Amino acid sequence: MSEQQSLWERIKDKPYCDPTRRMDFILLFDVRDGNPNGDPDAGNLPRMDPSDQHGIVTDVCIKRKIRDYLACVLQRPIFIQSQEALNTLYFKAAREIKNYDPETDKEATEQQKQERIEAKESVATLLAELDQGKNTAFGQLIRLSGKSEADEDVDEKSSREFRDWLTHIDVDGLEFDQEEGILRYLGEAKGKDDFRKLLSQDESKPGEFKDKIKILADLLARAKPTGSPKQRRAREAIKVKMCDLYDDIRLFGAVLTAGTNAGQIRGPMQLTFARSINPILQQDAAITRCAITKESDRARKETEFGRKPWLSYAAYQQYGFFNAPLAEQTRVKKDDLARFWEAVACMFLNSASASKGLMATRDLVIFVHPNSRGIFPSHKLFGCAKPFENDRSEISFKVEDEDMLRVIGIEVYRPLRDMWAGF
Repeated sequence: MSEQQSLWERIKDKPYCDPTRRMDFILLFDVRDGNPNGDPDAGNLPRMDPSDQHGIVTDVCIKRKIRDYLACVLQRPIFIQSQEALNTLYFKAAREIKNYDPETDKEATEQQKQERIEAKESVATLLAELDQGKNTAFGQLIRLSGKSEADEDVDEKSSREFRDWLTHIDVDGLEFDQEEGILRYLGEAKGKDDFRKLLSQDESKPGEFKDKIKILADLLARAKPTGSPKQRRAREAIKVKMCDLYDDIRLFGAVLTAGTNAGQIRGPMQLTFARSINPILQQDAAITRCAITKESDRARKETEFGRKPWLSYAAYQQYGFFNAPLAEQTRVKKDDLARFWEAVACMFLNSASASKGLMATRDLVIFVHPNSRGIFPSHKLFGCAKPFENDRSEISFKVEDEDMLRVIGIEVYRPLRDMWAGF
């Protein structure tokens, strides 16, 4: 095995990286002197179930750490992020489909090329674009004078305000990229009357821009390709493209609401809330800092106070499920699963902070079924994994009835041992 080989490459040929098999898994992690998941409704104290005082870490919190690891460490593209608006990524996928060139696609089979050509044609009937750099009339409609607001004349002020209105317009399927100066529409409207009604439905001052809306509606109608709209086919094509582009959509799914309202993609990888094995004691420490926020406060105080929520120690267990039939729909590959397991193993290393304290993935047990549908109830499999502490006070799972599970066809794997020898 090469020393340069990454962790996910070490395990990608293991049975638990086979996307055609049903899997149930249980994750064990712990925290010491930190706040694993603050509750904004409770002063950011560690989340807790008030009925039994057990700690809670949400599935969203863990998926965020997994996504961050995929993006930051493994350099994989993810959909749920903060760099670009989700609608922008949606429109990018639509443009990639529309701009598909079978002549440059050397790896696709003839059948795949034909499918992509059909997707291109369907999306082309719905996507219209106006670029201020290429369309003179649109450029004049939204031009910026470069002057200060005080020096603008009436027409220049109107163009700037219209541009700002387009940036914040709330119309389904319409997006204006102010930096690039490109207006995109992805939907069924075709004629200028349709576009005029569409633009006028926004409640933020459309009456002030009646003449400009009329011109813009005409420009959009001209930019819209001819042909009958193929909304359902375009929606499915964009879903497929989004799955191809983003790792987290293939694994966790997504809700796509822009443009054609593509709807929901159900992800095959699902997680429950993590729950602490024992009740937790929420704590809130007072802290001070020597830096003063406002100059006016300097004469009357030298320090400022704050609060830092934490707990001394807690171990959490979390359940997960991998649905193979859904994985076929989102096109999950074995490399996706291998990278996911690495992210689960290393997510706390990548998200270390003073507020989180010492967090670590302690164990991961995967129950692999022999087929895609599964042969044994998940809850019974989870009952076979019992947390315990060894002589070094390290917590892990002890799997009971492992021989019985093997007889009925369930294979039990511990990926951390495969990734880290001697774990």
